[in-house]
Amino acid sequence: MKKSPAELTNRELLEKIELDALAAELDWQRAPESERARRPRVVGRRLRILMIGWEWPPSHSGGLGVHSFELATELTKMGHTITFLSPFPGPYTPVQGVTFRSPADEPDEPFPGAYTIGGSPAGWKEGDIERFNAWIAGFPIGHHDVIHVHDWFGTVGGSELARRTHRPLVMTIHSTEYDRSLGHPWAEILHREHVGLEAAGLVIAVSEHLKRQLVERYGIRPEKIRVIYNAVRPSERLVPLSGRRKIVLYLGRLAAMKGVDTFLRAAARVASSQPDALFVVAGEGPEYGRLLVMAAHLGVSDRVLFLGKVTEEERLALLASASVFVLPSVVEPFGIAAAEAMAAGIPAIVSKTSGIAEITDSVFTVDFWDIDEFASRISELLNYPALRRAMGAAGRRSVMREGWEERALQTVGVYFELVKDGRR
Repeated sequence: MKKSPAELTNRELLEKIELDALAAELDWQRAPESERARRPRVVGRRLRILMIGWEWPPSHSGGLGVHSFELATELTKMGHTITFLSPFPGPYTPVQGVTFRSPADEPDEPFPGAYTIGGSPAGWKEGDIERFNAWIAGFPIGHHDVIHVHDWFGTVGGSELARRTHRPLVMTIHSTEYDRSLGHPWAEILHREHVGLEAAGLVIAVSEHLKRQLVERYGIRPEKIRVIYNAVRPSERLVPLSGRRKIVLYLGRLAAMKGVDTFLRAAARVASSQPDALFVVAGEGPEYGRLLVMAAHLGVSDRVLFLGKVTEEERLALLASASVFVLPSVVEPFGIAAAEAMAAGIPAIVSKTSGIAEITDSVFTVDFWDIDEFASRISELLNYPALRRAMGAAGRRSVMREGWEERALQTVGVYFELVKDGRR
């Protein structure tokens, strides 16, 4: 008969603790997909989803591409099918059950050259965004049950398509123009956000922070908004990078809202007391040049490594090697990069504005402007290995409680709130 914890002798209790630790280590090492192979749950009938996005791996610069890919992967495992409309002609990382379409597929379209891999609206020709939305508005809807648009890029076309075909429209907000511009929104993008939010039957926000913004700044009724957080899918653990230096990692876009300048200023305060620490900035974006100059001005050019855009293998190697992850965003609607770091067992320090802080208390949260506190927390984690291990393990457990399957189920629930006869 199995003994209760109270009946165990001290020796048996120690042996149980050791076995539990070994089991946790084995769980850490094996591939999560093979270990968690399970039959996907299907709720209601199978849907045909027309999804309008912007980014899709392998060409993506942030969490939007990760979200679209992971959500679509789980939806198709449940038996739903997706037609994904993108402004870019590919290549696309394939997902069984997902069909990709772009304006470049149309032989008579005059603007396929504007949609280049890794492109952005700033580099497009005048009128290309309008032509992309016109293409969406005229897309042959076929037997699709629901239209799902992500962020502002395809809202005008998606709203017109929903109106023309009487299909329900769902809009997911990953960030707002107020956040991206730090309170100085571009009127054109703000208008496109309003168009989608007003036309959508239901709106999905990736954090409560975003929901509050939609209510307070966009006038959206709270009962129209559903909060569905992002998730993380950890990969197999890679062999860490060689070398004995402790890596303090920032991974993400180099944009003003990300607060990478705070990361550099904190690095300058920590560097002298942590001679074996290397501060790594992985990512690309409009702030790259300014941050290089700032590192030189702060006197830490020899301690900060700017990697630029990294491959998937390089990203995983960094996550296997880092001692501390820092996300000092001025505004962070969620923070998928922080979730990925925590899933890799890396203790994370995030700003109090980060959406991920809503779903876990296993992180250090700091005011985005408090450089001294960021520096103090970095030093604390570098100085105390036991704290790093304990916080890393707790963070991993917290972000792995629910995954993309649960998020996909929640999203299907939103679809069925709008699709007639959705449930059997």
